[in-house]
Amino acid sequence: MHNSSSRKAQFFILTTVVIVGVFYTLSKYINPYAFVSTSEPIVGGEESFFDNVKEKAIKTVTISSTNTTILRDNLENYKIFVMNMSSEKGYDLSFSYTVGLTNVNVSMVLLSQKTTLTSKFTIPRP
Repeated sequence: MHNSSSRKAQFFILTTVVIVGVFYTLSKYINPYAFVSTSEPIVGGEESFFDNVKEKAIKTVTISSTNTTILRDNLENYKIFVMNMSSEKGYDLSFSYTVGLTNVNVSMVLLSQKTTLTSKFTIPRP
């Protein structure tokens, strides 16, 4: 009886090694074709682009001079830049702002084939 258990254990171990070997060999041949690139969703992500536009709008106001004319010029240049960039990515961006005495109100709407993102926020002036 002891001999039969020993052979069953050896058969089980040998079978396990063969199965693992087969799967390992198959994975070497299949792996190059089944590789999933995660960079595409990040590159084409509307949310990421929208958040970057918002963050840089805040930075543009923050680093701009207290001079209203310079602030408006910087915002207008930024608006043209992000609208051109959004159209290159296939998005439709609406970026509007109003410059007040103590703050800047910004309204953004991003339209794509997948989603619509909207944000309205106030940035304190320097």
